[in-house]
Amino acid sequence: MKRYEKLADDIAELIRTGVIAPGEKIPSVRHASRTYGVSPSTVFQAYYLLEDRGLIQARPRSGYFVHALARRQLSEPSTENTSSLTSTSTLL
Repeated sequence: MKRYEKLADDIAELIRTGVIAPGEKIPSVRHASRTYGVSPSTVFQAYYLLEDRGLIQARPRSGYFVHALARRQLSEPSTENTSSLTSTSTLL
């Protein structure tokens, strides 16, 4: 699994569990880059993947936000491995 896929899965799990609620802003690219110790490019790739999955949406000059229907889309169990999450307190 690539780093951006792992990061996307970790954030998807935070959304699924309600740690990051629908409509809430997710961490900026710079903040997530520092928190996870990855390049901003990796964060962008993860955010693009989450956009493709319909979990987040970009708002010009505002950042990325959890899509209003994101938790509903995640209600079915996933077969992906999301067991090792980074500390949520440092992400938020």
